[in-house]
Amino acid sequence: MMSPRLRSAALVAATLLVSMAATRTRDAHGAAADPGTEFLAALRAHCGKAFAGRIINPQPADSAMRGQALVMHVRGCGDTVRVPFHVGTDRSRTWVFTKTAASVRLKHDHRHEDGSEDRVTQYGGDALPGGTAGRMAFAADSFTAALLPASATNVWTVEVTPTQFVYQLTRTGSDRRFRVEFDLTTPVAVPPAPWGSK
Repeated sequence: MMSPRLRSAALVAATLLVSMAATRTRDAHGAAADPGTEFLAALRAHCGKAFAGRIINPQPADSAMRGQALVMHVRGCGDTVRVPFHVGTDRSRTWVFTKTAASVRLKHDHRHEDGSEDRVTQYGGDALPGGTAGRMAFAADSFTAALLPASATNVWTVEVTPTQFVYQLTRTGSDRRFRVEFDLTTPVAVPPAPWGSK
């Protein structure tokens, strides 16, 4: 059995944790905090900076990325936060996070070198319920399902912690997965603008 002293210490610790959680879910005016707003703020905290990443357990479908420098760059930090994802000299990909009335939307903006849109672009979806300031999961929307039927069950999970940014794709009912982790503790040289941007 737990001694009275340990029971008391455990109770104090639990009370502190609950208090801290309550503090994190309130803004400066005491109103309930919005996870979507906090999530975008966590991204904006790195505005203008770039970070190196690495693929975790790459699959054959990711072979083109092997041996390439992977760099994310947080830019365009207004209501919409744009995060270009550079793969070597390929600057075609940008993750686009936009605040919605309900939460946050993730879209994938794919461009050609001349700036024109790729045929496969603007896919993504809205955050699922239960997101937090540090983690959001986005389910494929109807536009994505029509554009890419095989991706209709995609879920993209994005995490922002004090030390890393994680982008992960899983496909329900499939073994398809993709995960790239970026080290937020060590900024790298800012890359050129993504294709289609100045």
